[in-house]
Amino acid sequence: MSPQSPASPVSRELSRDEGLRFLGNVSFGRIVFISRAMPALRLVSHAMDDDALLVGLPYDSAIASLLSQVTRVVYEADLMDAATRLGWSVVLTGRAGLVEDPRELMRARRSLRPLPGERIDVVMRIRPELVTGFDIRAAGAPG
Repeated sequence: MSPQSPASPVSRELSRDEGLRFLGNVSFGRIVFISRAMPALRLVSHAMDDDALLVGLPYDSAIASLLSQVTRVVYEADLMDAATRLGWSVVLTGRAGLVEDPRELMRARRSLRPLPGERIDVVMRIRPELVTGFDIRAAGAPG
C-alpha cells in the first residue's frame, strides 16, 4: 500500500456578496488609482459600511485632488497563508468620493483602524460596482 497524497487545493470564484463579506473580515487592503497619468497604489485601512467600503488615508495631495470629484478606483484585499498557500483575494471596482459630512466622518473614523504610525486625515467611500475574487481552500474543506 502506498501512502495517500494530500488532495490538491480547490480554487473557486467568489460571488459579490461573498467578496463583500470577506472584505468585512479584514481591516486593510490596497487602493489603486491614476495619479499624474500613472497607476498609484497605497496600503490603507478600511471598514465596511453597509454595502459601501470606507477607506481611511493620511493626507496626500494626489489623493485629495483625485477625490475632489467622484472617481473610479480599484481596491484589493486578501488573506493568504504563506505556508499553505490557502486563502482568498477580492478586487472591488467602484466610484469613490470623500466623506465630508461631519457626523458621517466622525462615525467612519471610529470604525477605521489606521495602519501603525499613520493617522486618518481623509475618509473616502467607495460604492462597489464590480466585486470579483477567488477562494483557495483545502479539498473537502467547508465552503
